[in-house]
Amino acid sequence: MILVLFSLMFLGGCWDSKTIEQVNYVSGLGIDYENGEFHIYTRFLQFENVGKQEGGGGSQEELPIWVAKGIGKTFDSATDNLYYTAQQPVSWAHIGELVITTRALEKDGILDEIMDVLNRYSETRSEVMLYATDEELSSLAQGRPILGTSPWYSRINNPYPVFRQFSLITPITLREYLIDQKEPGKMLDIPKFALNAKQWKKGNEPHPVHEFGGSAYLYRGKYKGSLSAEEEKGVRWMQKESNRIPLYLYKNEGDYASIIFTDPKIDIKPEIHGEEVSVSVKVEVTGEIIENPFHKGDQTLAKEAEQQIEEQIKNTYLTALEKNIDVYQLTYHVYKKNPKAFKKLGLEHKDWMKPETLKDLKVKASIVSSGKLKIKE
Repeated sequence: MILVLFSLMFLGGCWDSKTIEQVNYVSGLGIDYENGEFHIYTRFLQFENVGKQEGGGGSQEELPIWVAKGIGKTFDSATDNLYYTAQQPVSWAHIGELVITTRALEKDGILDEIMDVLNRYSETRSEVMLYATDEELSSLAQGRPILGTSPWYSRINNPYPVFRQFSLITPITLREYLIDQKEPGKMLDIPKFALNAKQWKKGNEPHPVHEFGGSAYLYRGKYKGSLSAEEEKGVRWMQKESNRIPLYLYKNEGDYASIIFTDPKIDIKPEIHGEEVSVSVKVEVTGEIIENPFHKGDQTLAKEAEQQIEEQIKNTYLTALEKNIDVYQLTYHVYKKNPKAFKKLGLEHKDWMKPETLKDLKVKASIVSSGKLKIKE
């Protein structure tokens, strides 16, 4: 018995364990680049903020969001700069989103530098949402969800539920960025968001929330430019991930209707004739009438929808073309269909697209439901 008790002294234990209150957890990471230096902003959450979502527990008072700033010549030295003032160990294992400014994206290869660190460091995960912004990160970090919901459960951490209800630009994670960044001819679009302090109020006080819309476009780590939400309306019809797309057929007060379209089917066919490349596109969508106060027939609504969808796709293509943005991944589709011709023509390294490249665009819209009412009721 004495020998057994003596041997217990040498067994491992939890002598160095820490409770959650003894560690500071980074929930969001913002990156800017200015005057040759990285400026990083880390957002920390108090656990009372997280607990408010779970069964109504925690304090009813809205707790502040803590933001710390680090500066350094490299990304790693900027993050390490936080340790000079850290009061407890910092954990990087629970980052929900990474936001980079368009000013930082103008530095070629900056995302590759950041990924090099995040991929090597054992704590960080690749299932982190990736965003771009034109805003100052210090103010952007103060955006909050509504109704006292914890920022941990906000849209920037989990954009998919709202995307399924109102499809704009497909969300992207660091993992998806890493998969696609080296694909020949593939341009990456990173969703953008800003701060909106006008649309919501908490009582009589303005309540700043994050507003989503627009994208930043990169090719092989180089920033090509951005499109606003209005400029890239056509993208919604050209991404298979779109789940629910509203279309407002508004002409005037006496002529309008609204339709919700779901799950677009896209067929992109490149055609190569010698040195020339053209692309044919076919889009098929099915919709449900949401608003039809002037009792238009389903065939009339479908025809009007086809015309407007086609117009949105063309306008987005032409606007993006002016900025040398391959918004519909046409170069990538040429590579997938005919990699030999893609390489021979050198499409990866030249601006080959013209307005007439999109030579044939066909949109087929079908009305499959008029909701709880009959079509002309």
